[in-house]
Amino acid sequence: MAKATTSATGQGRTYGGQSSGERRAERQERLIRAAVDTYGEQGYRRTTVADVCRAAGLTPRYFYESFANSEALLIAAYEAVTRIALETVQAAASGLGETEREARLEAMLRGYYTLLREKPAAARVFVTEMSGISAAVDAAFERGLAEFARVLALTLDPDGRKTGANVLRETGAMHGLLAIARTWIAHGCNEPVAEVVAIAKPFCRILVSQDA
Repeated sequence: MAKATTSATGQGRTYGGQSSGERRAERQERLIRAAVDTYGEQGYRRTTVADVCRAAGLTPRYFYESFANSEALLIAAYEAVTRIALETVQAAASGLGETEREARLEAMLRGYYTLLREKPAAARVFVTEMSGISAAVDAAFERGLAEFARVLALTLDPDGRKTGANVLRETGAMHGLLAIARTWIAHGCNEPVAEVVAIAKPFCRILVSQDA
């Protein structure tokens, strides 16, 4: 049987080598992972707190220690998926030089659409489940898209400034990529990734325009 001790780090009682703060963070992460899987399988609107807790192997009381309501968990799940998408596109371009703009663009788009195809649950959260829930969810969705678009733009053009015109360009490019993804996913990702990338590239060219 694991022994409980008092932590000297301010993280609460230690049990089984973990402080109470560490255990809480682990439970929160389990809930987020379960939410991504459950929302991806049956949709946010058809998912209850009990469904997520069941998938995470936790009781509802642990849900409410981390999240005020289902919307807060949806936002956390979306933010987690957004981080994965950002890491994916950045890694895809990391081995290419700044002057290889076409190659960087193609690599990033290939990484993005491959991720959506290979992780359908995450794709559903990132692409379809954030629309029309509430003002708070809409705001989180737009923040995530703006962050993704900014990373995409800076990876393609490290000297790009955040001007009003560039923000509009980034918004247009990202919503174009998102619309393509939604339609592609709705049709079962039937088209090859290479073809989707070729279709999406024109939406991003404005980000690397010499006139931008």
